[in-house]
Amino acid sequence: MSFAENLKKARQNVGMTQQQVADRMGITKSTYCGYETEKRQPDVQKIKQLSKILGVPSDFLLETENAPVQKDKRTVSDDDLKVAFFEGANDLTSDEIDALWNDAKDYIQYKIEQRRKKND
Repeated sequence: MSFAENLKKARQNVGMTQQQVADRMGITKSTYCGYETEKRQPDVQKIKQLSKILGVPSDFLLETENAPVQKDKRTVSDDDLKVAFFEGANDLTSDEIDALWNDAKDYIQYKIEQRRKKND
């Protein structure tokens, strides 16, 4: 898939609108739309920002997903990940955040298992 397709897929997977992503990036919606329609190409800093906002590696966005990934042996607490994942979600209650977090973890585990089966 192309950068534009991967970007759109990543945005949809986190349930964000184009306007929400544009607002988080500090750009106009039309600029962001240009990224998804291949009329514009973001610079490296914007790609890093998109990667962080959408919670995907920049390799995924850049179509280099199959590049070797170095395993990181550091551990991060569930609470730290929740804070990072839901940064700026002040309108959610802690119960809502916990429920969403559990759904996200289940989905991530499912995708990891799918990839492992595909690679076997």
